[in-house]
Amino acid sequence: MKLNALPTVALLGMVVMALLCVAGVGPANAQSYGPSLSSLRSIFPLMGTVEQYIGPILPPDGLGNSFRSEFGTGVAAASIQGATLTGSRSGAIDLRKAAGLDEQPLRLDIFGNMRLWRLGLRANYWNFDARSKHRNINHFDLTGLIFGGDVDLICHNWITAGMSTDFYLFDPRFQGRLHFALPGETYTLDVKGERPITIGGYVRYVPPEILNWPLHVEGFLKASVNSTALTSFGARFVFRPQIYRFDVACRLLVEKTWVQYSAEPQTQTLSGVRVREEEWSLDVEYNVYGIDLAVYF
Repeated sequence: MKLNALPTVALLGMVVMALLCVAGVGPANAQSYGPSLSSLRSIFPLMGTVEQYIGPILPPDGLGNSFRSEFGTGVAAASIQGATLTGSRSGAIDLRKAAGLDEQPLRLDIFGNMRLWRLGLRANYWNFDARSKHRNINHFDLTGLIFGGDVDLICHNWITAGMSTDFYLFDPRFQGRLHFALPGETYTLDVKGERPITIGGYVRYVPPEILNWPLHVEGFLKASVNSTALTSFGARFVFRPQIYRFDVACRLLVEKTWVQYSAEPQTQTLSGVRVREEEWSLDVEYNVYGIDLAVYF
């Protein structure tokens, strides 16, 4: 199977799960899935055994009652551990020194998540731009929209685990003026990578309440399936007190991310004169520490 087909397979899995959910919907069981579950178990004797491991296949309280939505915003501080630009002829350049990149940029995040039983559809907007500390155009940019989906393969009250896929609707990009040639000469570069597509997995553990605080812990891992290698893993600690008819949440985030891609530059000039382009590779590694505030409906 080709790697670039994996997101399609993941989405097909989500569609199959949705059809399984919808299969139990009918006029006779609009309020409850009792009749549907009983008939399914009589037809498929192993269904009860399977549910012991993966959780209920159909929502016990009805599909409509399984709908949940989440909206929120957050801010995170990134710590750039490495940022290297390597040219096929020019060699490796440490952008933290040559470009003066801010090694602790902020990432602002606005997100939404709609869930229907085991399925989730997500949208995120990132504003993440590591700019130079000097007055020039040097910056590494990961700003834009991200659309993704989740499907819970295991769904119990205390633990959930599943697969996810994400489509990044922006191009990772480095633009800059670098002084690494002869004295007085300046390279101007614009190196843009392909939009990342990732697949991954996640797990959510809900322990007994600690000091009467609803709490769960999430872990995740994502890896790219196209030419832009975006790999990340991390954990979130989520506090969810209930207020009136909806929940609010405070999430603490710890994340490790690598971004790597190779491309010919959009433009490459030396002291204002266009020169023969070479292939460049960008490799950025950073940690993220953040906090999100969200509302669940």
